[in-house]
Amino acid sequence: MSRLVNDHGVNRFAFHPSATARNTILILSGYLLGTTVAHVCSPMLEGCTLAAGLIGMLAYAVLAVVARKKRVQNARLAIQRATVHIERRMDQHVQIASARLMLRLHAAQSWSHEQYMPVARSAGSIR
Repeated sequence: MSRLVNDHGVNRFAFHPSATARNTILILSGYLLGTTVAHVCSPMLEGCTLAAGLIGMLAYAVLAVVARKKRVQNARLAIQRATVHIERRMDQHVQIASARLMLRLHAAQSWSHEQYMPVARSAGSIR
C-alpha cells in the first residue's frame, strides 16, 4: 500500500466521496438561491427554487455535522487504540524488567546455607 493512502483507503490529496457530495450540494444550493435572488426564473418557479435551495443548505449543514461527529469519533478511537498499544508495550517492558530484576536478586542471594540444613536431628547430634 502506498504512503498516499491512509487507514480508510482514501487518498489524502483527493476528496472523500461524501465530502464531494456535500460540496456539490452546497454549490447547487448556492446556485438555486442565487437564481432566486437574481429573479432569473419566473415568479412561479422562484418559490420552488428558493425552497430547493434552502433544503439543500439544510442538508449540507446536517451532513457536515454528521461528518464532523464521525471524524471526532474516529479520532477518539485512534487515540484509544494507540493508548492501548502503548500500555501493552509498556506492560511488556515493565514485566521483562521486573523479571530480570527478580532473577538478579535471586542470583545475588546466598543460598549455600540452605542446601546443607539438616532435615532431622538424631539424639546424639544435639550439643
